[in-house]
Amino acid sequence: MMRAFIGLTLILFIITGCQSNENIEEMANNHNDIQNLDGLNNFVENVKKQNQAKINYVQYGIEGQRGVKTLTFDGEKINVSHSVDGDFIEEYNCNDIVIETEKDVNKYILSQCTGDFNGDFEFLTTPNNLK
Repeated sequence: MMRAFIGLTLILFIITGCQSNENIEEMANNHNDIQNLDGLNNFVENVKKQNQAKINYVQYGIEGQRGVKTLTFDGEKINVSHSVDGDFIEEYNCNDIVIETEKDVNKYILSQCTGDFNGDFEFLTTPNNLK
């Protein structure tokens, strides 16, 4: 009986130790109500510094669909994986993400992308006074 208890306890420790405690930064765009833009700005800074980073960009559709673009920077390229309501849509890699400021807006642009999308992609446009 004691052996079974010890064995079960060891298995639970192993399973618990193997679980990922990775906290992914998340920002949301619910019909231009943008939350946690600082998270995206931190991601851009990490890319500039060539530090690994990850963020989920959540955008809601007109009928309530939940679209998620997960941006993962591995120190060299940005991998973008896109899903809607949990269903995979597309995946591509980009060389960089930049912020271009024009008049009253900031444009977040993923550049030199290849895969399911090729070229530059204007990821997000925000008023430049938004924090």
